[in-house]
Amino acid sequence: MGQRLSFKSIFITATGFLLAAIHLGVSAEPLLNISKRPDGSSLYWSLEKPSDQGKYDLFLLAQGSGCLPAIKNTTLQQAKGMAAGYAILMVEKYGVTHADRPEEQFKDCSQEYVANHTVEQRTVDVVQIVNELRGADWWNGKLVLLGGSEGGDLVARLAPRLNPDASVVFSSGLGESFSQVLKSLVPPHVAKEVDAKLAYAQANPKSAEVWGGNSMRWWADVADRVPVNDLLNSHAPVLLIQGAEDKSAPVSSGRAARDAYASAGRCELTYWEYPGYDHYMTDKEGVNHRGKVFDRIAGWINKTARNGAPGCISGAGKS
Repeated sequence: MGQRLSFKSIFITATGFLLAAIHLGVSAEPLLNISKRPDGSSLYWSLEKPSDQGKYDLFLLAQGSGCLPAIKNTTLQQAKGMAAGYAILMVEKYGVTHADRPEEQFKDCSQEYVANHTVEQRTVDVVQIVNELRGADWWNGKLVLLGGSEGGDLVARLAPRLNPDASVVFSSGLGESFSQVLKSLVPPHVAKEVDAKLAYAQANPKSAEVWGGNSMRWWADVADRVPVNDLLNSHAPVLLIQGAEDKSAPVSSGRAARDAYASAGRCELTYWEYPGYDHYMTDKEGVNHRGKVFDRIAGWINKTARNGAPGCISGAGKS
């Protein structure tokens, strides 16, 4: 546990914790649910519908890093403004319950979380819950995905498995792997360890060692994976938002994702790059613009979920 504490402050920046915010009570009253994973563990999730009547699109909001429950995440509460009229789904991570209130969300996490949490596990969990909801009398079949930081990697993995009507990735980069960018995100004395630590994680994913606040299993899962390749296995419309001054998910990675779509001759990606904005959509004067960006995202979602990717010919936005 000593290494976890010593590297925590470094990797809060390095792994991009956009959607891991301070505690806040839930502003509405979502329906709290518990399902069972195939291994028998409890999988916590919540559903918030506009009303008990009518049919709605389903909107998944995916948090970033840390073990704070999604239903207590301030940024997800703000993001609900983009989902007016949608049924909102949030799925908690392995080892996280609705009642958890960690004082330090990158430190005070359960052993179940530390041992089992990976982006791939999150992906499997969301697919399970979405499949459980299929056929519900309130769901019209349309699906929108939104995630930031680690949640953006999740959205990329979900796209080819769930074929959403629209996907939004916020401050996540996605065009480069951790092994490509991590050295540029950490101090020089830590950068010297990166190659060895990632190699160790890949060779020993079940090790109990924790590095940079994450398990070896987590590092092995993300080390060489380039998330844009998952997106390219889907024909779902994608909106990728990137701040040019992002020090957690570097702009080079966002541009690489944009270029990967262009090189493949694909039309499904919409790319917005904001000059002067950081990981949190804050400018150099310290003014945060996330609310305005979210409003613009809402307009893109409402148009794209019904009409297909803006860059594609009519009808080509969803396979």
